[in-house]
Amino acid sequence: MDTLADVLAQSEKSYLSDDDPELIAAALPFNLKTIETLLESEPDHRGLLLSATTAFTLYAYGFVEPEAQFAEEDDFRLAETVWLRAANLYRRAFQYGFRGLEVNHPGFSENLRREPTTAVSTLKKEDVPLAVWTAAALGSAIGLLQDDPEMTADIMAVGTLLERALELDEGFEEGTIHELLVNYEAQRVGGSMEKAREHYRRAEELSRGRRCSTWLTWAENISISEQNRKEFEDMMERILSFDASSSPEYRLMNILTQRRARSLQERIDELFLE
Repeated sequence: MDTLADVLAQSEKSYLSDDDPELIAAALPFNLKTIETLLESEPDHRGLLLSATTAFTLYAYGFVEPEAQFAEEDDFRLAETVWLRAANLYRRAFQYGFRGLEVNHPGFSENLRREPTTAVSTLKKEDVPLAVWTAAALGSAIGLLQDDPEMTADIMAVGTLLERALELDEGFEEGTIHELLVNYEAQRVGGSMEKAREHYRRAEELSRGRRCSTWLTWAENISISEQNRKEFEDMMERILSFDASSSPEYRLMNILTQRRARSLQERIDELFLE
């Protein structure tokens, strides 16, 4: 059981380098349910809890959200149902993330809501992956459930987790924390555009041009909000001309990013007012 748990906990390395999104879309649900089944026997296996957090987040972002965007064109009620499904998958992801953090930090999620700065001060470098992906899942859920006051009240927890992770390991996954902080500054009330630009600059530096998701994050969150159509179009062209296989370890995410960019490009007249 322990051996199988360890193998599954490392499974994301396999599917993140895959070049066939349809294969991964079909395989992930089985993988997710297998992880959940193992967690019933190994509830405190941090590797499995991290894998559940990252895989549920990836599945919701890469495969369920695009389904909702496509459905919006013809059936708004269906789209609402799929958006809710994506939100619930993100919810599952961040709940697993908090469970993983609480293995070494009992009561962490409750403490985070009451005394966020004190709570995150206990985190160590080995907690960074769980902290980052928990924040990513929680932030994504909040973005889809903006009418839910209980969820939106947790937006500060997202920033606190990411800022602590940044202190501990700025280079984690080549700029992923900075990329998520761009999204955070764009989402929160009173967010700083100056901070968002600085995080974007550092994300680009740390990624060394190996992930095109950095450009999509800026285009989706900043170019659209500022109604900068020219910048948005330039970003879309940059993403679509990117060689998705140039960095094998990010191949799947680069392909999914390009798909999302094509979808946004097709809706450009809805996103920008002349």
